[in-house]
Amino acid sequence: LSAPSAPSAPSAKRLGRAWPKPLRINRLPLPIGPGLTLAFYGGQRFRPKPASRLGCHLRAVGDAEQIFEDFNGLERPGLYMVSTPIGNLGDITFRAVQVLREVDAIFAEDTRTTGLLLSRLGLDLGQRPLLQCHAFNEEEASQSILRRLRDGQSIALVSDAGTPLISDPGFAVLRASHLEGFPVRCVPGPCALVAALSVAGLPCSSVLFGGFLPSKGEKKLSQLQNLLRQASAGTLVLYEAPHRLLSTLEMLQETDSAETREIAICRELTKRYETVLRGSIDDVLREVKTKPENQKGEFVIVIGGSSATEPCADIDSAKVLRLLRAEMPESRAVSLAAKICGIPKKAFAQARRGR
Repeated sequence: LSAPSAPSAPSAKRLGRAWPKPLRINRLPLPIGPGLTLAFYGGQRFRPKPASRLGCHLRAVGDAEQIFEDFNGLERPGLYMVSTPIGNLGDITFRAVQVLREVDAIFAEDTRTTGLLLSRLGLDLGQRPLLQCHAFNEEEASQSILRRLRDGQSIALVSDAGTPLISDPGFAVLRASHLEGFPVRCVPGPCALVAALSVAGLPCSSVLFGGFLPSKGEKKLSQLQNLLRQASAGTLVLYEAPHRLLSTLEMLQETDSAETREIAICRELTKRYETVLRGSIDDVLREVKTKPENQKGEFVIVIGGSSATEPCADIDSAKVLRLLRAEMPESRAVSLAAKICGIPKKAFAQARRGR
């Protein structure tokens, strides 16, 4: 951390070494508050030993200075699960940068994506390998990681964006490392699941994460209905691709509990066009259909618990419907009768047709 001006000489002396050039991430240094600006200092010329500390410089208006010394070096052997930005490069953490700088090898879901990230962070791999660990080679990558851990190396595992294992590969690696007794350490940071919950405006006390639904129609519907049953009183979170968003919302609209749930569609979280659409399933689907820009990007669907009450056995649904039909149109009468009886409209209508 530093003020817009370069670090002063006393701060450099306090660290016992000269400051390297600032490492700029995208548009960093960035203002983070009154009189404060964020910048990274480091690179290949500044490589603390395991017993040393990472110094992060902070200068505020009034010449107040502080040195943060939070980095305790890496464990060797050790596996580090490193979270990476989900869209905004400024969300990278100091600890993630330091771990990626210091580990002996990095395993990535896509080496091209991670290579670009490292380049933008100004991190030079040097002689360190950047290797693949994705859904199609996870077992092979797991064995490679175990060999390196047995040799006393520290390894970083990263996905393309967000936190490893959250709808991303890495479970086989994690499981094998635990079984062999190697230390596994988290480097927390961005996660689309948590980010969506923080802005969706729906209850977070009980949450079920469903990840991506299957692409096939029947399997997709079956899994969606199963997840909705499990999250009948809680919040369900799904990830979805842009080309499947409409079909998923339309499928959700046809479920029995559709009328008793609120949803939020979180689009392009942390990016320039971040959007959150909230409301009933019908209202949100209508908004998505009428504005094509709402169908572009990456999506998190947050589905609130059902607000339907338990059906009341003491209410004669047939009598209620008969009385309402005399006062209003058929569709309105069925909808209101369903609410009075505490039954979803679709289920109520099907029950009436079956009699």
